[in-house]
Amino acid sequence: LGQKFCQPLGVRIDLGFYELDDLSKPSPDEDVFPLVICAETYPPAHSLDEHLGDPLPSPSSHLQITLAVLEKNNEDQFQVRVMRQLLCVDGVRYELHQIYGIGNYAADFNDSDPGKECMICMTEPKDTAVLPCRHMCMCSKCAKELRIQSNKCPICHQPVKELIEIKINS
Repeated sequence: LGQKFCQPLGVRIDLGFYELDDLSKPSPDEDVFPLVICAETYPPAHSLDEHLGDPLPSPSSHLQITLAVLEKNNEDQFQVRVMRQLLCVDGVRYELHQIYGIGNYAADFNDSDPGKECMICMTEPKDTAVLPCRHMCMCSKCAKELRIQSNKCPICHQPVKELIEIKINS
């Protein structure tokens, strides 16, 4: 739609015009959210190849869309709760999903922290997520064995369709 909304720093949006129910959940029949945050990269203005004097091909734009609702917390203040996140890269749309069990894994990684180890062998760090349930609960070695033996997620027992190994640099 090309709509933009800008306010100077310190200016607030008056939410008193809206009913709390309208702000705290998406509309039930449509894919309409009360708060949509859109961030897009724009390619730089036409630049020339210094050697040939020809315009360089412009990189395609990338877009991130965050769909959210506003909720009141215990202090009666509004806070944003993200419902969905979408990425558009080179014309392809991706929906981001949470991986359960990863948390702030990379930010404060410590091998001795409880809950960071594989729930099967209890010795190696967990580095493999199960799809479609998205539980990150085991090491890659145990994940390979699991595929052979039971092919079910060790947490929710849902059938495994795919395994994703996620390497975390510490």
